Amino acid sequence: MYNLFVAYSLTAWMGKPYEMDLGRTLTYTAEPLKAKYGALDDEMCQALQTFPALFVNEKQHNTPGRIGWITKIRHRNKEARIEYEIDRNLPSIPMEKLLGLQWELDFTDWEMNTTHWALKDVDLFPALIEAGLLTADMIAAQPTANKIRTINTAQTASEIEARPTVFRTPKQPRDPNLVSVMMPFSPAFTNVYAAIQKAVQAAELTCERADNIWQENEVIQDIFSLIYRSGIVVCDFTQQNPNVFYEAGIAHTLGRSVVPISQNDGDVPFDLKHHRYLKYLNNGEGLEDLVRHLTSRLKTLSGRV
Repeated sequence: MYNLFVAYSLTAWMGKPYEMDLGRTLTYTAEPLKAKYGALDDEMCQALQTFPALFVNEKQHNTPGRIGWITKIRHRNKEARIEYEIDRNLPSIPMEKLLGLQWELDFTDWEMNTTHWALKDVDLFPALIEAGLLTADMIAAQPTANKIRTINTAQTASEIEARPTVFRTPKQPRDPNLVSVMMPFSPAFTNVYAAIQKAVQAAELTCERADNIWQENEVIQDIFSLIYRSGIVVCDFTQQNPNVFYEAGIAHTLGRSVVPISQNDGDVPFDLKHHRYLKYLNNGEGLEDLVRHLTSRLKTLSGRV
């Protein structure tokens, strides 16, 4: 998770404590998070200080955002007082880049037009690394005492031993431009798959689905090989298909970028809800929206933005 602070004043993030109305704290925050942290008692304030923070000015100023940390939270009457520190070892982030990551960072365009403090259920550093705004080397170069070193941004392949015993590792190399699609094989999803193919094509990538492949004697081996070779895996959780859940687990274990989609919120299982997903409607307008949002997401993941 991370804290998002947006302020109108251009002097807001220059080191002095920032004060805001309590009514502007933890707005634009998901209700479960607001219910948990909104009281701002001592325990919750300590918890909020463990999350990184993104400090920005309102969109109209077009100034870059900075990364830092909350160091102290106090409140009395109708006002909250935030003490903080900006991490000078990390680069600033242009506003246009932040606006291009609205989906990834979980904020809306209008949200950047109003002074507030929000808590977002997003891992900030991995999201910025994935977008090319930070690098793992920047993290590794930080002093040991720096809080950023306590955040698990990613693990290199050498740190994880993965030796499949059920599957055979394919001889073909990983293709970063290949998008594999895991979804129910049903006529009801024909138009959905067509929309996904359209989005993949718009992102200048290639698309494959396991039912179009027959290279192995076992279907599951073809599926594993396809996921292994892919750079990105789109998983449709609609109807809670157990095969798709299994395939999503394989993709996560292999370190592939997974884009979850679903027609229904209730079809996304509890232990995957912390991963952001694209919700869509299986009709003409809904599929057009899916194409647009999925294209944007694929371009971000493939570095084409």
